[in-house]
Amino acid sequence: EVVNTAIQEDANAIAMTSYQGGHNEYFKYMYDLLKEKGADHIKIFGGGGGVILPEEIKDLMDYGITRIYSPDDGRAMGLQGMINDLVKQADFPVGDSLNGEAKVLNKKDPKAIARVISAAENFPEVAKDALETIHKKNKTSKTPVLGITGTGGAGKSSLVDELGRRFLIDFPEKTIGLISVDPSKRKTGGALLGDRIPMNAINSPRVYMRSLATRQSNLALSKYVSEAIEVLKAAEYDIIILETSGIGQSDTEILEHSDVSLYVMTPEFGAATQLEKIDMLDFADLVAINKFDKRGALDALRDVKKQYMRNHNLWHEDPETMPVFGTIASQFNDPGMNTLYKAIMDKIVEKTDSDLKSTFEISKEMSEKIFVIPPARTRYLSEIAENNRAYDKTANAQVEVAQKLYGIFKTLESVVGETPKLDKSGIDSESVSSRATDNKDFVKLLIGEFDRVKLDLDPYNWEVITGWDDKVNRYKEPVYSFKVRGKEIKIETHTESLSHTQIPKVALPKYEAWGDILRWCLQENVPGEFPFTAGLYPFKRQGEDPTRMFAGEGGPERTNRRFHYVSLGLPAKRLSTAFDSVTLYGNDPDYRPDIYGKIGNAGVSICCLDDAKKLYSGFNLADPMTSVSMTINGPAPMLLGFFMNAAIDQQCELYIKEHGLEKEVESKIAKLYKGKDRPQYHGDIPEGNDGLGLMLLGVTGDQVLPKDVYEDIKAKTISQVRGTVQADILKEDQAQNTCIFSTEFALRLMGDVQEYFIQNNIRNFYSVSISGYHIAEAGANPISQLAFTLANGFTYVEYYLSRGMDINKFGPNLSFFFSNGIDPEYAVIGRVARKIWAKALKHKYGA
Repeated sequence: EVVNTAIQEDANAIAMTSYQGGHNEYFKYMYDLLKEKGADHIKIFGGGGGVILPEEIKDLMDYGITRIYSPDDGRAMGLQGMINDLVKQADFPVGDSLNGEAKVLNKKDPKAIARVISAAENFPEVAKDALETIHKKNKTSKTPVLGITGTGGAGKSSLVDELGRRFLIDFPEKTIGLISVDPSKRKTGGALLGDRIPMNAINSPRVYMRSLATRQSNLALSKYVSEAIEVLKAAEYDIIILETSGIGQSDTEILEHSDVSLYVMTPEFGAATQLEKIDMLDFADLVAINKFDKRGALDALRDVKKQYMRNHNLWHEDPETMPVFGTIASQFNDPGMNTLYKAIMDKIVEKTDSDLKSTFEISKEMSEKIFVIPPARTRYLSEIAENNRAYDKTANAQVEVAQKLYGIFKTLESVVGETPKLDKSGIDSESVSSRATDNKDFVKLLIGEFDRVKLDLDPYNWEVITGWDDKVNRYKEPVYSFKVRGKEIKIETHTESLSHTQIPKVALPKYEAWGDILRWCLQENVPGEFPFTAGLYPFKRQGEDPTRMFAGEGGPERTNRRFHYVSLGLPAKRLSTAFDSVTLYGNDPDYRPDIYGKIGNAGVSICCLDDAKKLYSGFNLADPMTSVSMTINGPAPMLLGFFMNAAIDQQCELYIKEHGLEKEVESKIAKLYKGKDRPQYHGDIPEGNDGLGLMLLGVTGDQVLPKDVYEDIKAKTISQVRGTVQADILKEDQAQNTCIFSTEFALRLMGDVQEYFIQNNIRNFYSVSISGYHIAEAGANPISQLAFTLANGFTYVEYYLSRGMDINKFGPNLSFFFSNGIDPEYAVIGRVARKIWAKALKHKYGA
């Protein structure tokens, strides 16, 4: 992509930074590609801080790379010195000679097209004869030119990209020539030719793009743009799109070069009277109001349609039929963009004699922003803060009431001479009165005051107070019994020291005052009870140490061997998987020299189901003592699919062996492969690996087992597997950036996964690990890390609720992952997180 861009732009040089490894292969591959395409005159400059070693720099420069700048160069030359050196070495003329390029333009050779345009722009005299030939040829050309202009910042480049994407889908055999003009600065004379930056669809062999500078600061077009258009016509592109620099004052200039014109604006043009000043509204064939999600967009659409009607004297027409369209170019498959594209193609066919009749299907929907969080819920974080503060305020008020009650209670105890009995309604007044001989009136008064004050105490809080002694005693018993999902679990409450002292695993405070007890229970409490400050369960799981076997290197077999090595002899297999950058970005690790050095580097390479089967072979993924964590985000749904299918096929394999079906299954597989080689585990199987998961390499269980048997195994397996997939795309967007889809689309995928979990009763697997760790790595302190992480978690809650999911069904599939460090706040980050989360989910969301 980089090399193709450099050739299309007829660049003097490529400058590239590389900080993630793979630079040796990448730079050499880039150089080889340039040489292969006859563009080895383009120089390559690079840098990578201390990542590229001195001996590697020498090797790369000996290979043909012009210059790799090192930290020593930075210290010796400074930033400006390195820039000056790069510019000096890259400052050579392009287009100063032509060698028959004009004769091969119809072959759509990017190098030839680029060189003729450069000659026309830089050396008109050199290009004179070639251009005359081109002009003669183009007299019969029917290639239509779509001119697009508009104000700077209106999103023209994104809109052009979306139009191009739809054209390539609409016409699978047609080609696009794109000329984009950027303004030159009056002060420096330079121009940032950056319209490629927001474009994604142009990376296609059917698209040629060339950027031009205006070379004059007050114009929207370069004076050489007409020659560039002629060159693309001679290259026989099916449509030419011309995008201007968006100066504003000279937009009508584009009419001289285009057959159909589109004016792009935003809803934020000010008062309706400002529309009178926009010249292009007099001449444009179509108008796009982009960024239609902005406030006032509908009013803007109405006003621009009326203005267009006036300017074009279409008084007899319905304003609604004016060719003015609201669009959100940044939104995937935007209905407004679809309508605009169809209108443009229809107008091109109407005004030119071109064979571009569109079959693109559109709906009657208007552009409307698809919100992750519904507009009515945008205050959710404020509401959560208000909810939690209200809880704390109420808790403090209840503590005051409890403390008053305790004072009255102790006074009664002193007056009567023994501890009054308590029941569900309060003090047992009869038993107290019967023992009060000398102070009956005073005791009656105290009991009356106690009952009056108790009216302000929540009945639940009275139960907390009266049940305190029972709670304390439960943790003094040798065994504590509780239930998780209907299963009774018994845990010893104490450990024994070397001196045979019984050490409690959970130590409760020795409070006596009711206010202290209530405050502690409302804000701290024992593990397993709201607000879960000390943990979600009464005690930690036994028989499974809270450790992870973290591995990820090379191919799946190598990491599998590492997993078996680090888990050998341990009853619980808690596998944590690190993936390489090629997998993290969803790339195919097939033969590509530019990514060769990154395959299996700092993580395992997994690109298909068989890789996942080999990676986890020998570990029964459905065993309750096995759990798997996968550090993957962008392509998380795909890797999760690999994992689930690997687990299902393992259980299919166990079924096959249990029922003696090996020969029958092997026969079916042989028929499927028809003598071709099957995938296999490369290398020796490590100690501890019994081969589980390898029988069905190259096939899946549904291909070899009856449908009903397979479906039964599948349902049972996915309800049993334990583990976590990171999948926190909001954190990626904020801190780590392994994003391969838009945030909105990635969230939709997350929502789809969660809905699947709910529908298929997948309760032991976390669909997301809401991660503060990476936010801390990006520079957050413990407090801001916690704030961002919880905010992300609540965003997922709001999004899932907006899709109609039940919080009690998706809540158990959410998990959190925080960083740790020497800052004192890290000692309590988990406790604070659980308190905030529990209060919000219970009292704000009704979980």
